[in-house]
Amino acid sequence: MSVRAKLFLLLLALSVLPILFLRVNGHFAVKHLTQDLIARSQHTLVAKAKSQMLTMVEDHAELWRRQGLLLEQTLRLQASEVEKALAAQSTPDLSVRLAEAYRKSMSIPVRETVGQLTVFADGRLEASAEVKLPRRFDGREAAWYQLAMRENGAVWTAPVIDPVTRRIGVTLSVPVRDASGQAVGVTAVMAPLAIGGMSSVHTSSLSDRLRTYLVAYDHPDSAVKGLRVIGRTDPQDGGEAPEGGHGKGRRMGMMGLAEPVWLTPDDPQELRNILDDLGKGMSEVRQAELGTKDFIWAYAPVGVKGMALVLSAPKTDVAADAVRASEYIKERVQTQMGQTLVMFLAALAVVGVAALFVSRSFTRPLSDLADMADRLGEGDFSVRVTPSGGREFMELGKVFNEMVPEIEESTRLKQAMVLAREVHQRLIPDEMPALAGLDLAAVSIPCQETGGDSFDVIPAAHDNPDRTALLVGDVTGHGLDAALLMATARAYLRMRVRQPGTPAQVITDVNRFLSLDTGDTGRFMTLFYLEANPRSNIMRWVRAGHDPAILYRAATDDFQELGGPGIPLGVLDDRTFQENSQPMPQCGDVLLIGSDGLWEARGPDGSMFGKERVRAVLREHAPSTAQNILDTLLAAWNDFRGDVPAEDDVTLMVIKTVKTGDA
Repeated sequence: MSVRAKLFLLLLALSVLPILFLRVNGHFAVKHLTQDLIARSQHTLVAKAKSQMLTMVEDHAELWRRQGLLLEQTLRLQASEVEKALAAQSTPDLSVRLAEAYRKSMSIPVRETVGQLTVFADGRLEASAEVKLPRRFDGREAAWYQLAMRENGAVWTAPVIDPVTRRIGVTLSVPVRDASGQAVGVTAVMAPLAIGGMSSVHTSSLSDRLRTYLVAYDHPDSAVKGLRVIGRTDPQDGGEAPEGGHGKGRRMGMMGLAEPVWLTPDDPQELRNILDDLGKGMSEVRQAELGTKDFIWAYAPVGVKGMALVLSAPKTDVAADAVRASEYIKERVQTQMGQTLVMFLAALAVVGVAALFVSRSFTRPLSDLADMADRLGEGDFSVRVTPSGGREFMELGKVFNEMVPEIEESTRLKQAMVLAREVHQRLIPDEMPALAGLDLAAVSIPCQETGGDSFDVIPAAHDNPDRTALLVGDVTGHGLDAALLMATARAYLRMRVRQPGTPAQVITDVNRFLSLDTGDTGRFMTLFYLEANPRSNIMRWVRAGHDPAILYRAATDDFQELGGPGIPLGVLDDRTFQENSQPMPQCGDVLLIGSDGLWEARGPDGSMFGKERVRAVLREHAPSTAQNILDTLLAAWNDFRGDVPAEDDVTLMVIKTVKTGDA
């Protein structure tokens, strides 16, 4: 692609991308704002609906409790008047006297129509006009009669469905006594459970599908099936009666159901929460799914044991206003985005023409600069441009000409680093030689592209096939000079090890040669040099400023450090080094020669890896092979550091004595 085309596309992109970004950003901003408004609106509406439903259910549960208190007072007056009627002899007709007693007891205003009746022990029954009883009704078999006689006091009977009206009602009964105090019968009041005239304005503002239920929550099957519905009302004026009833729901009160119905949340935990709240006598509002649809539930005990009032409405209904608002906002956003698209296309055409015109004026100097850059990329560092064009292009040409030498120097440094890495890699054996009586494993991990650590294994030291030279060295610093110094030291060592002598003589001679190279550079090298002879069971070593080797003896479960005097190589050319010797490690022992990059490694908390962790690994994995021990040490080191980069090279050599043929 030509420079002109590239510049044209660049200018076009620089001009169009901000506009495109603003449009896309505006689109997502409006979209997110819409979603946020919808979510907030839904949350507010749901919270408001929950509060209203909880207040409504608590208010009407309280109305039912108050209705119960009025019924209790009515019953007490009725019982008193009935007993007076029984004791009176002025009027021979008992029915007339009881009717008058019923009338007097109703002086307390009761909200709903109340039926009054008295059943005597001999089976006689006297009832008010509101009471509709089936034929051949024997009041002595009624639960309220038997319970009052047994309890010998006023008792409530659980809500039941009237067999004639299908309305749900409660019966409150108490024994009546003659002048001697003997119970001669039971008088009772029967009243329907009404919802107290719940406002259709309030309910319809929440949901047209809001339902009111009278439920039993202490049924034996409630823990599995849920809340057993005793009755249900429809809050809509003129609504049809529920199943099993007749008449208008709001006019007739709470209607009973012909067949058992259960309210069962989809989530068993929500059912347990509701039953737990009602069992504690608490009113509450919750959100639970019913038939995969999300409903809001408000409930409160009504004062009759095991009974509660429940309001239920779909969550989608109470949040309907938010949904309608979201549709309106989405429609407005789509209209706005269509308008901005037209404006964007017009701006794109104008910007494209302008970019094409501007790109032509930049073509010549940029084309020259591009040609020179291509030559520079191919490695021609002699290229220079003749600055031309405007002031900016003149500055650009000048900067280009100044940049070329810097790139050339940087390239040379990179090549030097590559060479240093190759030199460092060549200093490290690719694999351990197979040696009789020895199991070896070693690794060197630089912390940068090139490191100053190395190790080596030289079989047949001093032309003796039973002696093996093993060494781990660490040159100060990193980079090409460190790699070259390590290469020089390695060459001196390999040359000197092939000649007769002791380990002390080898290191003394190498130090003298190396000191001639280091001079006043300040460079030096630490080295741990060991000659192992499994056949004679002797090992000799020289420590030249390096960390002592660590020897774990499995038989006694203790550690020994192979130390000794010695300064780093390349510091003083006339230094005579001393050697140390002792028997070779026994089978099962582990000898570790390493650099301080392992135990001085830092973890995320700043603590050091330490030699104690090294000893713990050697003790635990001593029966393993040298390679397994080495791998375990590296894994522990990596786990300890985590994401913290290594600050120093790590070089490790693990040596184990094995029986001939096991290595």
